[in-house]
Amino acid sequence: MRELEQKIIFLNSYSPRSGHNFVSEVFKIFSDHEVLIHNRSETRLSTLLKSYYEVYDRTISQQTDKEFMDHLFIDGLRERILEKSDRKYVMIKDTTFEGKDMLPRVFPHDIHVILLRDPKGVYNSLLKGMKFQKKGWKNLTKRLTFQLGIYPYYFCRKASGRVLKILPDLTRHKVVRYEDLHEKDEKTLGLLKELFSCDKSMAQINKEIDAIAVINTSFIKEVGAEKVWDMKQKSDRFDPVNRKGNPYLVRVAIRYGSRALRKKLNYLN
Repeated sequence: MRELEQKIIFLNSYSPRSGHNFVSEVFKIFSDHEVLIHNRSETRLSTLLKSYYEVYDRTISQQTDKEFMDHLFIDGLRERILEKSDRKYVMIKDTTFEGKDMLPRVFPHDIHVILLRDPKGVYNSLLKGMKFQKKGWKNLTKRLTFQLGIYPYYFCRKASGRVLKILPDLTRHKVVRYEDLHEKDEKTLGLLKELFSCDKSMAQINKEIDAIAVINTSFIKEVGAEKVWDMKQKSDRFDPVNRKGNPYLVRVAIRYGSRALRKKLNYLN
């Protein structure tokens, strides 16, 4: 297939626990895309482009020098990506917003998606995998203050601040909410049907979403989470939107610690 007929789907979320692997599987129902370079890949392309354009914009003044830099690093990049697949749609996904706004600059005619998920659920999931098993006063302090909600509050506040600093311009991208896909929101599914010219019925789409196995995490190794790499079948109690999994004080601390980010992402009324 010629490259001009193909499209790249750039999917960026802000955390390894934002559900990006599940969302990729939902998108596949509409697009039949191939994830490059394999389903578990998280490609740091946007982060690299941010570094590239920081040098390009701030330190290179001559147009001829800029053209030479583009010749070295940017020209033909899209074609090299598409060489890896003959599918109509390919996906490059990552778990950071770092440099997300640079992607449309290099790939103006492709599909740029931002995945949002309620920070309350993201950090609840992330903290659940923390065990603080290493010796030392630092980890001992974390263990002692965890159940009281002190460590979770400051962790979520700091993590939320990092995301807010690199939050992309949402108007330049297609925004998809994890919760809408999990709950099979008809408007969201309709927009995806239109985007990918998918002729499947809503009943068939809903059936295929229900058949997706649960992908519990990203594929970056996490302490205390060695057994969460594989897809697992949903249990009757599985509810990733309203999940608990942590003591009450920890869940309260997560809500308050992530409040600024939840408000910015419109998860607070």
